[in-house]
Amino acid sequence: MVRATASLAAKIGKGLATPAAPSTTTAGKSKDFFREVCRILPWVVSNYKLDELITVRELRRNIAQQFQQHAKVTSPQVVDILIYKGREELEMVALQHKQRHHLVQQYITIPAEQKTEAVRAAAISPFMDRFYRNLDAYGRG
Repeated sequence: MVRATASLAAKIGKGLATPAAPSTTTAGKSKDFFREVCRILPWVVSNYKLDELITVRELRRNIAQQFQQHAKVTSPQVVDILIYKGREELEMVALQHKQRHHLVQQYITIPAEQKTEAVRAAAISPFMDRFYRNLDAYGRG
């Protein structure tokens, strides 16, 4: 098991057998990294026993949402830093430096909470919105 984990971690950042040459554009780099993450997800789900909580497809969707949070970033330096941080996170998961509850909290429960907050925000009346923001009928605090 340790040998499999070490060989898996050694492949991180080396393309994981991508047939094409690495991309030079920021969008291409992020897509390549997303594919790299998606290739390791089935191993993560089975190894961390996440299959009782989430499927690989749902986990991929949650991670795609995290990628989409940074979709407006266009600076190549910032994209490189984000990819570096993501690759570092991926390596920590592959080397099992993170425990199961870290993954559950970061990639399963947080996206679920964001979904329920979005539904709650869409279903709230204008009166309740002002009430929660501690405003009166005229918009004063």
